[in-house]
Amino acid sequence: MSVETIADAQAGIPDVVRLTPDFDVAPLVRDVQALRKEQAADWRLQKTFVTDDELVETELDWHIMPLRSTGGDKARTDPGGPGLAPFADTSHTELAPHLHAVMRSIPSPLRSVRLMALGPDTYGPDHFDNKYALTWGIARLHVPVITLPEAKLFFGETPYVWQAGSLWFGNFARTHRIENSGSTHRVHFVLDVQVTEALFDLFPAKVRAELPFDKIMLNREERPLRPSPRHQVAFEVPKSFTDWEEADGEFLTDQPRVPAEIRTQGDGLVLSYEGAPYAGLVHIGDDEFRFQGWTDERTVQVVHDGGRPHVVLRTRAGKQVRTLAVPATPQSV
Repeated sequence: MSVETIADAQAGIPDVVRLTPDFDVAPLVRDVQALRKEQAADWRLQKTFVTDDELVETELDWHIMPLRSTGGDKARTDPGGPGLAPFADTSHTELAPHLHAVMRSIPSPLRSVRLMALGPDTYGPDHFDNKYALTWGIARLHVPVITLPEAKLFFGETPYVWQAGSLWFGNFARTHRIENSGSTHRVHFVLDVQVTEALFDLFPAKVRAELPFDKIMLNREERPLRPSPRHQVAFEVPKSFTDWEEADGEFLTDQPRVPAEIRTQGDGLVLSYEGAPYAGLVHIGDDEFRFQGWTDERTVQVVHDGGRPHVVLRTRAGKQVRTLAVPATPQSV
C-alpha cells in the first residue's frame, strides 16, 4: 500500500498523542538492567513480519527483547501477524515485574510487547508500518525507559524526544524514522494493542472528542464456539486476499483465485491456502472469524442459508466494510 493511500485513509488521526498514565521510570530501568545482565544473549536484532512469513532482519543496531510475542517465543523480535499461534507472554516477564505491570495496565488486548534498544550512532531510513494503525485495528504505544536528547523519533520532519516514563500513542503507519547520534543506547518499551473502545480511555478528552472514529476500526471480542462439521468447507479466494498487506479493496478486482479450506484442528479451526495451513480462526460472532494474530481487518464467515453453503470474505478500513461472497463445498470430517 502506498504512502499516499495510507495518508488518505487516516486523515484527521494525529501523528502522536500523549496518553495517561505516566509510570515511575526507576523500576522500569531496573527491569531493563536485569534483562541486560541475566538475558544478554536474548537481545536480538529486529525482524520484520511480512506476508510470506519470512522474517527479514535489520542491518541497524536495533536490538529487541520480546516480553510478549507470537506463541510466547522469546526469539521472535517481529511484531507478528496472521498465523497459527496466539500472542503470549515470554519468560522474560519473570525478570521484569514492573514492565509486566505496565502491560497489565493497558485496557485493551495486547499483541506483541517489546523492549527496543536503538544503538549509538544509528540512523534509520524513512519508512511506514503497513496497516499497524487505528484504521486497521492496531495501536502502537511507547513508554520511553532510557532516553537521551540525541535520540530522536521523526514523523515527517518533526523530531520527538519523549520523557522517560511517559506513555505515547504513535501513528506509525505514517512516514517516520529514528536516529541516535548520541553515545549510549535509547530504550523504549513498545506495546502493540488491539484497538477497542476501552483503549480511548487513555486519550485526553479533547483529543478523543476530535478523533475521526469513522476512520478507526474497533475489534470485537472473541466469542466461544465449538467447531462442527458445518464449518468445514472448501472454497476459492482472490489471490490478493491471501496477502494481509494488500491495498484496501484489491480482492474485489478481477484476478486469479486460489483454493482455500477451513477444517477443524484440535478444539479450533484452521484456514489453509493451497493446501498449506495459514492461520487459526478466532470466532467473533455469527460464524465470522478473524485470523489468529490479526485484527477484524480481515475475516471469513461461513454461511448456510438453506441451499449450498458459501463463505463471505470481508476486509475493513475504519468503518468501511468490503464484502465478497464465494460459493463453498462441504468437506467430510
